[in-house]
Formats: sequence, C-alpha cells, structure tokens
Amino acid sequence: MKIKRYVVSHLREAMPLIRQDLGADAVILNTKKVKVGGYLGLFKKQKLEVIAALDEEKVAKEGTNEFAALLQSEKKRREEVPEPKEEVKQQVAGEDHLLSELKSMKEIMMQMMENERLPKHLKPIHMYLEAQEFSNTISSGVMAELLIKAKSSPGYTKEDAFEWMQQEFAKRMKNYPNIGITNSKMRCFVGPTGVGKTTTIAKLAGDILLNERKSVGLITSDTYRIAAVEQLRTYAEILNIPFEVVQSPSDLEQSLSRLSACDVILMDTAGRNYQQYSYITQLEQMLSGQEISIHLVLSLTHRYSDMKSITDNFQSLGVTEVMMTKLDETTVRGPIFNLMEEYELPVSVVTTGQNVPDDMVKTTPEFLLNLVMGDSVNG
Repeated sequence: MKIKRYVVSHLREAMPLIRQDLGADAVILNTKKVKVGGYLGLFKKQKLEVIAALDEEKVAKEGTNEFAALLQSEKKRREEVPEPKEEVKQQVAGEDHLLSELKSMKEIMMQMMENERLPKHLKPIHMYLEAQEFSNTISSGVMAELLIKAKSSPGYTKEDAFEWMQQEFAKRMKNYPNIGITNSKMRCFVGPTGVGKTTTIAKLAGDILLNERKSVGLITSDTYRIAAVEQLRTYAEILNIPFEVVQSPSDLEQSLSRLSACDVILMDTAGRNYQQYSYITQLEQMLSGQEISIHLVLSLTHRYSDMKSITDNFQSLGVTEVMMTKLDETTVRGPIFNLMEEYELPVSVVTTGQNVPDDMVKTTPEFLLNLVMGDSVNG
C-alpha cells in the first residue's frame, strides 16, 4: 500500500497532487487541521493535512475483492459527475464534489475497520476507540496515522501500536483550543438540570478563595428550585463569602454593584429544560450588556448526541469553555475530545466526585492525555 501525506491550504489543492502521485484509484483516509511554520512557536499558519492511500494489490484484483469493488464503484460514480462549464460554478461545484468525495472515502475506510480488515495489532486500538465512544472523525484519523506507521514498522507489537496512539493524541491536542479557566471577573455557568452546576460552582469558589487567594462573590438566578438557592447559600456561609439572589436584569445590575469589590463573581443559573427556547431567551435577556464569560457545564454520563444538542442550544449565549462533571460515574472518555474537536471549545475543568472543594481537576494537556490512555494497553 502506498500512503502519502500532503500539507495544503485547501482540500482542492491536494486532489490534483493525489491523482498525480497515486492515480485515480487513490482514497483519502483522513484530513485534519495542523499548524506549521512560525518562529519560536509563534505566528504559525493553519494548514490542512491530507492523508491519501493507494492499495495497488487490492485494486489489481478488481471484481474479486470487496474493498477493490468499493473503490471502483466510487471511481465510476466520480467519473459520471458532469464537469460544470462556468468558472464560478465550477469552483463551487468542485468544492461540494470534494466534500462528497471525502465523505465517501471515509465511509470506505470505516467499512474496512468494521469488516476487520485491520492488521492484528491495530484491532485492539480500534475496539478501544469505539468503547470510549470517540467520534468517527477522531477514530478514522488516529487509525489512518497508525496504518502509516504499521506499514513502515514490520514486526511492531500491540504495545508499540498503543504508544503510537498516545503520540497521535498528543499531536492532536496541540491543535485544540487553549486549556485553562478564563481570568474574567464575571463568570456565568449554564447547562441542563442535574449536571452539577451548583456543586461545581462551590468547588471553584473554594479553589479561588483558598488556593488563588482571591475574594469571591456568588450569585444565583435559579429561583426555579428553592433547594438550589439554599444549597448555594449554604456553601457561601461555609466559605464566608457574599451571596446574592436575582430574578431580573435590574436585580443583576444591583447585585453586581454590591459585589464590585470581589475579585471574581460566579453566577449560577436555573437547570431547566435546555430544549425550551424561552429558557435560552430568558438567559440572553438576563445577561444582556454584561461583560461576562459563559461556562457550559455538561455531564459525562450523558450520551454524546445529547451533549451536542445541549451545546448547540447554548451556543447563542457565546459559550467560552466547557466543564465536565461526573467523571467518577463513567468509564467513557471520548466525548471530552469529541467536543473539543467538533466545537473548538476548551474543556477547562473535570469533576470527579461530590466533595467540595475537592474532587475537581483543572485540566492540562498532560492530564487529558493520561485520561484518554487510561488502562488502554490492558484493555
């Protein structure tokens, strides 16, 4: 199998190079954004890395091999697409065609993995990525890189393969958003009911007060649940910090004025049904005109499809970062990375239990890398 890597500005730049080097039967295994160039780590430019492959042996066995049949079917489909005549239409249609082509090529690669055509020592990694619920985008990208290394490293072991996986995730993390809790004074926490917003806020308040040695004020607009107000009030009394309850934008203005001497102000919001448009609208009205950072709190016990719906619905508020709760209640880690890659939002905090102010980790690339590896080699 011939495998080549191209670093280009756009996918359309890679296509003629791939056809020239590998021919019309080549397939695109993966694409991802990378940063190149620069000086002393600064001024790097974002490019697109494209990995393409040609399996000459399989293509030669046309009609007798399922993979070759898939390739030939895709080739025939591409040849049947008429070329646009006008220059402007040609560019637009060409880009749409490339996206469609890329999607079908990735589907072919996924079929390879589903039909267990992977080398022996790469199958455990594919099973591990599936078990951890990594997205197809991440799984196919990691597996493409490992196929390249496996091809050039005869005699490699399963341990070698998992070490390659760790190296690949380390590279991917360099392109993720900067990790770290924002330094903004006013921080608002949003999210659906039951994810642990109030407890997470209490943990952060304790950390800021005891470890960062800064003054903290608490605000809640969660008057929907009386228990939530009392819970945060109790934390405020334990920490001996000011606490305010607001019900309207004017209430918020007055509370912020009274808490103006605080270094940091943390605001809790109602954990209601995020699918109700009126709830999001009320939040937008409450926060309108404020200099504030929005922290979305999600539970790792939710399915990733639910996390996506939640994130999509809260995006209108201008979410700046994500905090993940209940790591101790699940063994699945993939959604953390799916979210960072798909939405380009940093995951700044992961909570690991109910103890306040403990059971909270401020994430670092090293922590996340250890998290994704876990007991993978033994899995």
